[in-house]
Order: sequence, then C-alpha cells, then structure tokens
Amino acid sequence: MLKRLLLRILPVLALLAGCLVPVGASAQAYPNRPIRLIVPYGPGGNTDIVARTYGQKLSERLGQPVVFDNRGGAAGTLGVSLAAQAPNDGYTLVIGDIGSMVIANHSVPSLPYQATKDFAPIGLLCAVSIAVTTHPRSGVASLQDLLERARAQPGKLTYGSSGVGSPGHLATALMLSMAKVEMLHVPFKGGAQAVGGLLGEQVDMLIDGTAVAQVTGGRLKAIAVTGERLAALPDVPGIGEIVPGYHFSNWWALLAPAGTPADIVKRLNDELRLIGAMPDVRERLRGLGLAATNSTPQQFAEHLRVETEKVARVVKEANIRFE
Repeated sequence: MLKRLLLRILPVLALLAGCLVPVGASAQAYPNRPIRLIVPYGPGGNTDIVARTYGQKLSERLGQPVVFDNRGGAAGTLGVSLAAQAPNDGYTLVIGDIGSMVIANHSVPSLPYQATKDFAPIGLLCAVSIAVTTHPRSGVASLQDLLERARAQPGKLTYGSSGVGSPGHLATALMLSMAKVEMLHVPFKGGAQAVGGLLGEQVDMLIDGTAVAQVTGGRLKAIAVTGERLAALPDVPGIGEIVPGYHFSNWWALLAPAGTPADIVKRLNDELRLIGAMPDVRERLRGLGLAATNSTPQQFAEHLRVETEKVARVVKEANIRFE
C-alpha cells in the first residue's frame, strides 16, 4: 500500500519541485551555448571594433564563444531588424548606435522596428563627442565668435555635414536652434567629402567625427565639441559650456530582443560594466577617440527615450526632410 502511494505521490512532488526553480536559475545556467552578436555595419569601422572589443572579453568571462555576425546595409537597419526578429533567449544580441536606434526613425521609410519597444536595453558601452571645426583662415576665434557672426548675418554663413540626417547635421541643427541662430546647411556625400569641403573653404563650419585628424594635423581648427571634452582636444570646450543645456554625442550600446529575461539582461549588464572598467579596454577605445561608459539597463532605457525625443524635436524644429 505504502509503495503504491509513493509511486503516485513522487511524480507530483517532482512536478512541484520543477515549479519552484529560483527566478535567477536562467541566469545561472546562461549561457550554455555560443552567443550571436549582430554588428549592423561592415568590418573595420568603429561599431565593429567596439563590438569585438567587448565581445571578446564577454566570451572570456562567460565561457562561451561570441560569434560576430556583420550584417551591414540600409544605414545599419538591416542588422538591427534581424536582431528584433530573433528569439528573446539571450543568445542573439546587437550593437546599436544613435544612427540605427534613433535617427533611423526619421531617415528610413517604414522602419520595421522601434528601439524603445522592440529591444531590451542592456547597457551603454561607449560614447564620443564630435568636434566643431572651422578653417584656420576664417579668423573665427571661438564658438562664441562664430555664433555672433551668424547672428549678425542670418542665413549667410554655411555649415557642412556628411549628409542629411547624419549625426553631424542633427548636432549642428540642435546647436543653432538652442542658440537661436541661422546658418545654411550644405550636405555632402560622406564625411571625407564634408571635410574636403571645409578644407577647400566651401563651407564655414563643420561638425563631423572624421575632422579630428585634420585638427590634430593643424589643417583645421576645433572651436568646440558637442559633448564632454575629448582626450585628444582637452583645451577645446563643450558646446554646453557656451550654449547652456546643449549635449549631443554618438554612442554605442548592447541590446537584446524585447522580452529577454530580466535576469539574463542583468547578468550581461554586470559583465559589461566590469569589462568597461578594464584598463586595456579603455585604452583601446581611447585610441579611437571613444570614452568607455557604463549604465544600468534602466539608465540606458531612459537615455534611449531622451535621445529619441531630442532627435524628433530637432527634426521637427529644423524641418529636416529625408529624401
């Protein structure tokens, strides 16, 4: 009798035990197979280098391979779209930047994802300010000087960019809006062409990340940076020091498909914050002009919300048309 009773009760007890697995068990068992990290741009660029810098360290710490999947195309949105459709089990991650996660909302028709809804934010990795540059022969002494000249000649001075809706274009439009100044936008077909336009004095000012090399080489002059001061240009002030409340930077972050378990997101975030504090990681990023950052998933979610609203406001106020 007792044996029969035990045979009936034991399966029930086993089932109940399975239901009592601790909430953190998925994180404890995670990962038990390779992780796919989608890089939504081609090999060799800053996004790819950031992905591999963090991904290789993440692989070492988690004890599983991190497989890099470069899926360039459509200004980064092709790879991000693939990530949005992937299973939310923590085995597909994606590197996002301000272009693919924020600007694409306006620049790409019928974008198949919304970063604030279709992804679980894991954490910020690094960020970089963009230099505000002029030609040495322009005689512009400072950002204040440039803004005063523009204010005295509304719409007469010009600024270049690497294209409509590029980070440099939006950074400039935000600055002009907040400073209540008008300048004429001259878009080029890429960063190299925009820098060439300023070197050839076809435009009066340029905000573009590719211009820093020309500044350190003495061919262009940096009069400000869009966010925190750059290590390469420590004496150049941030725009926010002249235009209160201003801040704009490019940034890179790690995300997972929406619905990824919170304990897995936390595990990954904990690892990223430790990796970002490693001296060799910080040094490698510094060599690219980037500054390692760290955030909780909640802080990154708020950052993404604020950035999305800021860019939407700039696009509307500056009447930027993506055509």
